[in-house]
Amino acid sequence: MKNVVIIGSGLSGLSCAHYLDKNKYNIKIFESSSSSGGRARSDYIDDYICDVGFQVLLNNYEEVENLRIYDKLDLRYFDSGSLIYNNDKIYKLYNPIRHPFKFIISDFLKIVNIKDIKSILKILFRNTSNSSNTSSLFNSIFSKQSKYYFFEPFFKGIFLNKSLSNDSRFFHKIFKKFAYGKASLPKNGMSKLSETLIDNSNLNVRYNKKVVKINSNKLFFESGEEHEYDILIFAIPIRNINKLLKTNYQSEYFKNKTIYISSAIKKLGKSILLIPNKDLALNSIQCLSNVSKSYSKYGQSLYSASTLDVSKSDKELFKEFNMITNIREEDSKIIKSYTLPYSLPSKFIKIKSKDNHYFCGDWNTEPSIDGAIKSGRLTAEQING
Repeated sequence: MKNVVIIGSGLSGLSCAHYLDKNKYNIKIFESSSSSGGRARSDYIDDYICDVGFQVLLNNYEEVENLRIYDKLDLRYFDSGSLIYNNDKIYKLYNPIRHPFKFIISDFLKIVNIKDIKSILKILFRNTSNSSNTSSLFNSIFSKQSKYYFFEPFFKGIFLNKSLSNDSRFFHKIFKKFAYGKASLPKNGMSKLSETLIDNSNLNVRYNKKVVKINSNKLFFESGEEHEYDILIFAIPIRNINKLLKTNYQSEYFKNKTIYISSAIKKLGKSILLIPNKDLALNSIQCLSNVSKSYSKYGQSLYSASTLDVSKSDKELFKEFNMITNIREEDSKIIKSYTLPYSLPSKFIKIKSKDNHYFCGDWNTEPSIDGAIKSGRLTAEQING
């Protein structure tokens, strides 16, 4: 059997290992850190679960479905739709497919009009092959109020893209996923996605193994260890590939900052609170412990508050959180803050396999959990032949 080594235990690397032919290959995964999952991971801090940046898992991703792990994640669901904060008022908007009664009694008439409804139906029931950027699409099909209150803040938060310059075809795909599916959290945090995949597929992952050099089909680790391989798969960010291979592939990423805040006061239900006001830095606030009680063990509420403006201090964001939620500073405290300069790839790169070196990651497919898993699957299929 050939020895296959995968560098990186993010979702693309784990997916690749899952799909590789176990009858042909002996597979080992080396991870430089102490945990798996890449950007989809969690920290456990003072009895709270803090995902590394606010993330949700849709329950209708094809690639996740094909891994057959959804039923083992014990998913806990957000309400489908949003609360919207604007000028000291909170408006309610619900997905009519998931919450028809709540939709009827919500504030939808203040947010969408007939033009918007027609545009939404067109997106849901017609396939599109036309490519433009998402911002241009929004300007052409949605009203000013629906863009301001919902579409722009919601999808800026999904894509982490202030200008919404991403391909509109990706917007169509994700919009349909949210419309027909449900946003969720694994009961015990986003790390459970990778941990469940490792257990379910019986994958061999070795942690705290940082590769510092590659030469003549041999890996050299920071610890001084060496390991030979027949096939090597890079399931790591472009910047790390450049360091190991002395290449100069150009990569660009969107940035994000998330702070986690605890309070004895419970608000917001199971909804994501959007903040469209451009004078405020925060993009969204959500009470994670309302969705999954496991995110806070002893009855406190755990909130996450996210922004695309990573220059803002924790103190500034905390002040906005207190103002928007009407939870006083003395009744809340910051648990953890994450500034993430490499949140999602904004530029996509195709690196061709060369000799016995292969590459996978969401940077060569699409910026999503499904995209990362798809990239790993496609790489495995290429190797399996």
